[in-house]
Amino acid sequence: MENTKRKKVKHVLNYSKILLIGLFSVILAACGGNIPDTTDWKLENFQYINQDNEQISLEDLKGEVTVANMVFTNCTTVCPPMTANMARLQRMADEELLDVQFLSFSVDPEVDSPEVLKEFGNNFEADYTSWDFLTGYTQEEIEAFGMENFKTIVAKPKNGGEVVHGTSFYLIDQEGTVIKSYDGLDVPYEEILEHVEILLSQ
Repeated sequence: MENTKRKKVKHVLNYSKILLIGLFSVILAACGGNIPDTTDWKLENFQYINQDNEQISLEDLKGEVTVANMVFTNCTTVCPPMTANMARLQRMADEELLDVQFLSFSVDPEVDSPEVLKEFGNNFEADYTSWDFLTGYTQEEIEAFGMENFKTIVAKPKNGGEVVHGTSFYLIDQEGTVIKSYDGLDVPYEEILEHVEILLSQ
C-alpha cells in the first residue's frame, strides 16, 4: 500500500516537472527565441533631422521597437515600391495595435531636404506620428553609416546616376541593436509583425 502511494506521488511530481518545463519553454519562446537568424549590429550614435526639421537621434529610438530602411526621393526603381511597402506595414501594425516606429534614411541627402522628404512621404500617406524620414548629413556620412550599421552598400555614382543602395527592412530592438533584416520588396509582413510582437513582449 505504501509503495503504491509512493508511486502515485512520484507520478504527480514527474507530471508537475513536465508542466513546468513546458511553461518555461513558452516563456523563453516569448522572450525572443522565435526570431531565427538574428544579427547583433549595434547602431552607432547619430543625430539627424526629419521631414519636419526636428532632430532625431539614436537616443530617441531607445525603448522603442523600430523598422528602418534606406531610400531616396529621385529613385525611379526600388524606392517607391519599398516606401509603399513600409506604409502598408505601418498600417498593419496600427491595425494590430503594435507600438512600432518607422525610420527611412535618405541616401541622397544633398537632394533630399526635409521639405522634399515630407512631400515624398505624403505621396504614400505616411503617418509621421511614428515614421521619420531622415536627412541632414553628407553623402560620405550616409555611405559610411550604411556600411557600418546596416552592412549594406550606399554609393552615389560620380556620373550623376541613381544612388546604389540596399533594399532591406531592418528590425531594431529597444536597445538600438539591429536584430534582423528582411526583403523590402517582397516583404514578409506577418513575419516582421510577429517578430515585433516578440520584442515588445520582452
